[in-house]
Amino acid sequence: MSQLLSMFLAELQVFTGFKMELKVFMSFFMHFAFRAVFSFHEVYMEYFFIDVKLNWFDAQQYCRENYTDLATISSMEDLMRLKTPSLQETWIGMFDDPASWKGVMGNDSNSWRWSVTGTTSPGAYQNWKSGEPDNMGSVGSSQLGTKKFFLIESYTTWMDALSYCRQHYTDLATIEDNTENAAVNNLIFDYRRWIGLYREPWRWSDGSTSNFTNWALNQPDNYGENQHCVIVDQDRKWQDTYCSDDVFSFHCEKGYRRLQNGTDSLHVIFHTLW
Repeated sequence: MSQLLSMFLAELQVFTGFKMELKVFMSFFMHFAFRAVFSFHEVYMEYFFIDVKLNWFDAQQYCRENYTDLATISSMEDLMRLKTPSLQETWIGMFDDPASWKGVMGNDSNSWRWSVTGTTSPGAYQNWKSGEPDNMGSVGSSQLGTKKFFLIESYTTWMDALSYCRQHYTDLATIEDNTENAAVNNLIFDYRRWIGLYREPWRWSDGSTSNFTNWALNQPDNYGENQHCVIVDQDRKWQDTYCSDDVFSFHCEKGYRRLQNGTDSLHVIFHTLW
């Protein structure tokens, strides 16, 4: 019996030692696995200046064939990393896709939104005139439930109207159904007036969701109502311009971007190993 007990204790000691060594190994493995997963979770993008004059679409194709895509700029640091000869304007990957905002109002990055919330109408209510949107350009009140609409007889830009409404009321009018639309139209219906609907038009060629912008003064202005692509000027400011008619040098990017499932991958590693 004592011999069996000794053998058992010896085996237990070996097993315990192996388990401890396994734990040490796993600790080191998990440490490096953690670093591997989350180092890959970082964003690393290298930029290349291409001194060839192309329109935006040809520049995009060139970058996708030879690198990753046209350059996405996510911060001022990224912008300063662009190596551009002086006095040159260059393409980057920002563009406006009119086809995406002429469709049903949804959660797309180019969709129409209400100024009071920055989101689409919960019911996706729309009341566009035929052919709209086409990318062209208080003397009364109406009570409807908790909402009260006011008509301001003042000819102004949309931005100035937005500022006025936020200073004196709540916001430009949000219209969420036919009843509210009728209430607004009851105020006056013989000329056009602003409501709180606007669009977020700009996106990146590689699908990134960066919100960073560095527009020049009075840009974007959509001059000629057909400027849907973006260049970086000599001062590293951004301007919208014609995608097909204008030709510029451009910046390509190459590298990898943030993974969406980095945490999930780590979770799988933990549960697989232990």
